Amino acid sequence: MNILYEFGEYGPIILIILSWYLLWNNENLFFYYNIGIFANAVLNLILKGIIQEPRPMFDDKKTSLIKTNAKSYFFQNGIPFDMFGMPSGHAQMSFFTTIFIYLSLKHKNLFYLYLIYSVFICYQRVKFDYHSLSQVIVGSIVGVAFGYYVYQLAREKIKGTIREKPDDNGPV
Repeated sequence: MNILYEFGEYGPIILIILSWYLLWNNENLFFYYNIGIFANAVLNLILKGIIQEPRPMFDDKKTSLIKTNAKSYFFQNGIPFDMFGMPSGHAQMSFFTTIFIYLSLKHKNLFYLYLIYSVFICYQRVKFDYHSLSQVIVGSIVGVAFGYYVYQLAREKIKGTIREKPDDNGPV
């Protein structure tokens, strides 16, 4: 297989594993990141089910045939492959991870590395005709917004409730 194909195909997984390593010592952020990964994947499936825009690799005849058989997926190399492509799950997951890691660690060089790799993943999805440009752009926007939202939830949990400390040996 082409190295461009491999690095794009497995890009979100590579970013997730790297993020696990980077967040390992921060239990709260690690927990929220993992919940966010799962919720982001579910959100992507829900949006694909609502929008139902086929991938560019499918012509109208193939799309209507698959819909007629009441399936939105088929098997490609033994793996279920969804015929709907809006929004791009790869773009959504990679940009979710990019934003969450940047907001969590505030490390600019790491952000640039993640950002470049996320853009590369999007390029790969369009180049190999898995997604249209609009599907990748929408996936990226949803990923950025959801990454920001999950980070804000984690930050609220970290901050907790601020209250005045009672005086030592004072009346309660």
